[in-house]
Amino acid sequence: MVIEQDFGSIRLLTLNHSNKHNPFSEELENAIKHALNKADSDDIVKSIIVYGGEGRSFSSGGDFNEVKNLSGGVEVERWIDRVIDLYNTVLNISKPTIAAVDGYAIGMGFQFAMMFDQRIMSNQAHFVMPELKHGIGCSVGAAILGFTHGHTMMKKIVFECEELSAELCHEYKIVNQVVSVEHLLETAFSQANLLAEYPKSAFVNTKKIMNKEFIEVLEKTREESKRVHKSSFAAKDSQKHFQKILGQKY
Repeated sequence: MVIEQDFGSIRLLTLNHSNKHNPFSEELENAIKHALNKADSDDIVKSIIVYGGEGRSFSSGGDFNEVKNLSGGVEVERWIDRVIDLYNTVLNISKPTIAAVDGYAIGMGFQFAMMFDQRIMSNQAHFVMPELKHGIGCSVGAAILGFTHGHTMMKKIVFECEELSAELCHEYKIVNQVVSVEHLLETAFSQANLLAEYPKSAFVNTKKIMNKEFIEVLEKTREESKRVHKSSFAAKDSQKHFQKILGQKY
């Protein structure tokens, strides 16, 4: 599910779901968490890049084959715990982390990318937060964007549910850089090496303080989001969307 490669002191983690859009199944989530923690504990590794793969998406969000089975019961609580735990794993990594985004970063994929220290995006990629129009609660996404981008920008992105081009993502400061597809990994490696050059103690302790409040925001929304998603899945407003998607070549 995750291909691990070392290039000098940089660990490249390439998401390798059988679906080229890398939907977040539980198996992929566990593989990512394991790979991130493994890289963080490896003294040889100085920085970490997460990439969706050549010609593939960073992540299309939650795996519809799993999410379609959520009906508003305790299984929703477990799913939200999985989501928050995945995001916290990234935030708790002490080393520099870079998200190299191509294709789509949708829903959970968008939110997952926001956990990284820096985001490098190809000029052909798109970020999308479409939950509301599909009948899915967006409380976690709202909490994340409210923290990173403020209340007004959060509402714009969450309520409009539109695809955000690379140009808009850079304008909205969702990503740090936009580059051509051909230079995506090259730029990600350049930034990873740059951050890796900072003295370790100063970087680690500064990052810990930076992410402390972010982690608190995620923990605060954990229980609130369970209630929001229980209600939305119990209403079954999302079922038509799942049936449509799964009826296509997903």
